[in-house]
Amino acid sequence: MTHPPQQPPPSAPQHRPRPGAAQHPSGAPQFQSSPQYVDYGLPRLYDTSVRPAGPLTAARFAPAPVQAPPQAQPQSAWATQTRRVQQLQGKGDQYVPVSRVLAWILVALLGMALLVVLAFFFFLYAISTTSSPLWWLGYVIIAGFSLVVIAGVIFLADRWDPQPIPLLLSAVLWGAAIAVAISFVVNTLVGEIAYAVSGSEVVSSFVGAVISAPLTEETSKGLGLVVLFLIARRYFNGPLDGLLYGALIGGGFAFTENILYYGRALDGGGIGGLAVLGVIRGVIGIFGHAIYTSLTGVIMGLVARKWGTLPGALVFLVATWPGIALHALWNGSSFLFPSLWGLILMLIIEMCLSAVWLGLIGLLVWDESRLTRVRLGDYANRGWLTHEEVTMLATWKGRREGKQWARQIGALPTMKRFIRESADLASVRQRLMADGANPKVVRHEQQLLTRLTANRQALVSASGGA
Repeated sequence: MTHPPQQPPPSAPQHRPRPGAAQHPSGAPQFQSSPQYVDYGLPRLYDTSVRPAGPLTAARFAPAPVQAPPQAQPQSAWATQTRRVQQLQGKGDQYVPVSRVLAWILVALLGMALLVVLAFFFFLYAISTTSSPLWWLGYVIIAGFSLVVIAGVIFLADRWDPQPIPLLLSAVLWGAAIAVAISFVVNTLVGEIAYAVSGSEVVSSFVGAVISAPLTEETSKGLGLVVLFLIARRYFNGPLDGLLYGALIGGGFAFTENILYYGRALDGGGIGGLAVLGVIRGVIGIFGHAIYTSLTGVIMGLVARKWGTLPGALVFLVATWPGIALHALWNGSSFLFPSLWGLILMLIIEMCLSAVWLGLIGLLVWDESRLTRVRLGDYANRGWLTHEEVTMLATWKGRREGKQWARQIGALPTMKRFIRESADLASVRQRLMADGANPKVVRHEQQLLTRLTANRQALVSASGGA
């Protein structure tokens, strides 16, 4: 990215008190006609000037310039601390977008697919089990506990730039219904073919567990990521988004799969067998499927953030392989070492994977905040924001202080909207750098800039500064 030449300030830079600081002596916002340029840096990982050879270097993929604001912005938006509550204006769109309606329709369709899948598996269980079919409800509860834990981790990781609820639900339902259905059909066929060719149950089980299952399951789950990436590209902007959606797809898959495994364990080993398998799949390997599929999402998000939409979708062809390898390692350890040593090996593998995965989540959240600061800095250098506001919007401490200040003047909803939409704006800016000046994305950027200005003015008005 090429920065504009650094512009020296026309006078000594004015310091704007942080939210909650004392009122400016004049009690009015201060304006600066020519914003001071600040170099926010750019992680090389997201430097879109380094592009792969080929069509992506065409002029139409040239990074879009930052749009200019209609007027200079006040340099002391939060200086006035008057505890006066006004009717806030500029609350943004009040209608329900068509895309949101379609997203909920997708959730409904996937939800119905899950009901069909669960009904089918319940029918198979009821006609084959030696236990009461009522045990099925217990399996659902036990499997649901694991899904709740995974969803809780994802909820905490999704606080920086929250994803739309319908898309998160769609991810869970794709894993629990579509991916499971595809995997069940393919794995069953592969197992039957392997047995017909080899005549050995051992060979058939090995092929199914160590070869077919990792390939089929990670591919079917990864297809859900591709679908979400293509239909909701506006929200699938980077590695953290990919991890969140991938983990929920994996968690949904594990939910349905665990129900099936728990039923087999009770029939084959009684209560003891069910308890052992519950510990292995619900405690030791609780994050297994979430980890495998989230790695696919991380790779897709990284490529999309740096090189754009088309490479982000195409990389799916190789992005599943890390998850396939780890999945095969997990299944292979349980198959090759069925004794206590095998259980210990599985425990070590999963503990290490879980620790690294949780650390990766923390790293990606930090990286997301860093990129937010860099891209909002682009707008500050053009005059849309002040540099102090970038610090407020792009750090946990700044957000916390900003919301505390807004709560004092009765403008907390507006501040939350200001923070949320500024994070969306930073993601859109990065997409414009990677994909080029796509007219649809440029219009989205303009809409966000309009709402940003309205929210900003509403906060100034609520504080008595207008």
